[in-house]
Parts: sequence; structure tokens; C-alpha cells
Amino acid sequence: MAAVSGRISAPIGWSESRPSLSQSPTNDGNSLLNQAVQMMRPTPSWTCRLLPAIRRRLNSAYARVRWPGVSFGRGCDVRSGLWLYRAPTGVVSFGPECVIDRGMSVEAYGMLAVGARTVFGHHCTLASQSSVTIGDDCLIAELVSIRDHDHCFERIDLVTRSQGMTVASVVIGRNVWIGAKVTVAKGVTIGDNAIVGANAVVTRDIPANSIAVGIPARVVRMRDGSTLGLSASQLS
Repeated sequence: MAAVSGRISAPIGWSESRPSLSQSPTNDGNSLLNQAVQMMRPTPSWTCRLLPAIRRRLNSAYARVRWPGVSFGRGCDVRSGLWLYRAPTGVVSFGPECVIDRGMSVEAYGMLAVGARTVFGHHCTLASQSSVTIGDDCLIAELVSIRDHDHCFERIDLVTRSQGMTVASVVIGRNVWIGAKVTVAKGVTIGDNAIVGANAVVTRDIPANSIAVGIPARVVRMRDGSTLGLSASQLS
């Protein structure tokens, strides 16, 4: 019977182009040992997947220790550079499996509640004087600013910082997608499944299932392509 020959595949994560010991130009013990170590070393593709996962777990563990009064749900992925201030009156919670990308800023004198599996891009800003609520499964792109307060500015004989603030709650529903560099102003409600285009400034309510763009943000259509149920004021 003819012998069956074949090539045995290397295990996943190991290089298939390892030098053979017989290829060594010298036969000294140190050279053989160095080649053996090289043959056993995992490839960069394996380590590149493992090390970021370990780093994310360490960052999340550090966040829980650094801010013990803040609730991070199970499986939250807290990236590097989070800046968070919670006043004694502040209540901050992130639901399970949220992603908080690098450089995020959070300031809470009031309530800030984020639902499960919501993802924040890098360098977002959340600021609450009264109440900011964000639902489950939202996508918040990079550099988005969400605040429930603004400066008063009616008087010109007094510097702006001395005129106090106006405050109104912000509510963002579930499965909302907010594009990059959007600003969400005080007193706004964004309905479930809504989409807000990049660079928009949201100063009034956005209905559920709608798409809004521009400065100030205005609804251009519903997600199913219709304008059914939208008033003229909402479309202007």
C-alpha cells in the first residue's frame, strides 16, 4: 500500500514560516536554543488580539476603583482617558456592556443614566445639572456633546458667567444613532430609533423613527422614507 503523505497545518496563532534547526549556520548550543525559542513564540497577530483585551479589562477595573460611587454595569468597556466628576448630588450609571471610548468627559451634578449596550465614540462630553437619560443600544459617535444646561445671556451689563444657567432635562430614547460632532442642547427629547446626522445642533425635539440633520437640526424624513405623521413645523 502506498504511503499517505500530507502537510500538517500549524495551530492557529502560530507562524508557519519557522526556521528549521538544520538551517543554522553554526551548531553551537546558544544558536540552537535561540532558534527553539523563536519557533515557540506566538505570532504578533495573536498577541495583538490578546493585549488590547487585557488592557480594556484593566481600564474597566481601574474605573470601578477610581469612581466607586459610579455604577458601571457588567461587561462595560471603559477605555483610557476617562475624565469624570460626580458632585455629592450627582448620580451616574452606565448599563451592562456599554463602551466608553477614550478621552470621554463626564460631569454630573444631577442624574446621568445610560442604558445597556450603548456605545460612545472618542472624546464625547456628557454634562448633567438636572437629568440626562440615554436609552439602550444607542450609537453616540465621536466628539458628541450632550448637556442639559446653558448660560443665561440676556444682560449685557454683566459678564455671561455671572448670569447663571438655564436647565432642562434631556431624554434620548433607545436605538438612537447620533453622528459625529453633534451637539444636543438642553430640554431636548430624541425619540426611539431616531438618527441625527453629523455636525447637527439639536435644539428641539426629534420624533421617533425620524432622520434629522442641520443647524438647527430639522427632520428630513422618516426611516421608512415617508413623511407620514410629521407636521410642517417638524419638517421646516
